[in-house]
Amino acid sequence: MKILRRVCGKGLTLCLCLVFAGFLCACKDQSMVGDDLSAARTAVSLRDWSLAERLLERYLREARDADLRWEAWQQLLVVLNAAGQEPRATLECLETMLAEFADNDARSAVILRRMGEVNEGLRRYGRAADAWNAYIGLAGLSAEQTVDGYRRLAAMQFNLRRFDAGEDTLQQCLALPMADHDKIMCMYDLADQNMARERWQDVADLCQQILDSDPDKILRGLAGYLLADALEQLGKGKEALKNFELARDDYPNPSVIDNRIAHLRKKLKK
Repeated sequence: MKILRRVCGKGLTLCLCLVFAGFLCACKDQSMVGDDLSAARTAVSLRDWSLAERLLERYLREARDADLRWEAWQQLLVVLNAAGQEPRATLECLETMLAEFADNDARSAVILRRMGEVNEGLRRYGRAADAWNAYIGLAGLSAEQTVDGYRRLAAMQFNLRRFDAGEDTLQQCLALPMADHDKIMCMYDLADQNMARERWQDVADLCQQILDSDPDKILRGLAGYLLADALEQLGKGKEALKNFELARDDYPNPSVIDNRIAHLRKKLKK
């Protein structure tokens, strides 16, 4: 019986030692992983991009904490951009991030927005459109973010010469259940695209709606210019001249309107 107790006692002591050793190893591993992130922060602050990239990649292979992984991914994007890496490297990073944080709409919004912007810069309009289309489908976007997403999607569709799709996107924006002043830029974009498609009366109607909604100074000048231009195309010279004159002081480049005013006055005298 005494022998059995001694054996059991030794076995228990050995088991406890092994458990404790395993715990220490786990703590050490986690500490080492955490040290990689801390060291990466320091490397970023020192602009040592190569070291920071290696540390962050190693950290992301082992770390599990979602918030710290998000920080590491964000830091890696900064490093890739600062180190002058090809934009495609950034896109690969973003695609991996999107897969990891697909269940988090707030973080997906950050990722998809960046994907849209990078693809726009590369003139990969189809992929940019895909990113913006996914972006506007996320929950929790502010009114400003939502409108911007619709506008960016429509712009990509127009770049792809998918004019009807772009117009539908802007119409969807205008149908959103939010205040008119929040989505007024979608109305301006629609007027601008109708201008390119020579739909003069539609341009005039949309611009008049914008002006009637008491827009800010810059938008008042832009909409006033489009309205005057459309009226001139419709053969309404006197109305066009009046609106050019009204828009002049609000337009970002008054000299452009001065030229139009001079040309129209000369034209009306004939």
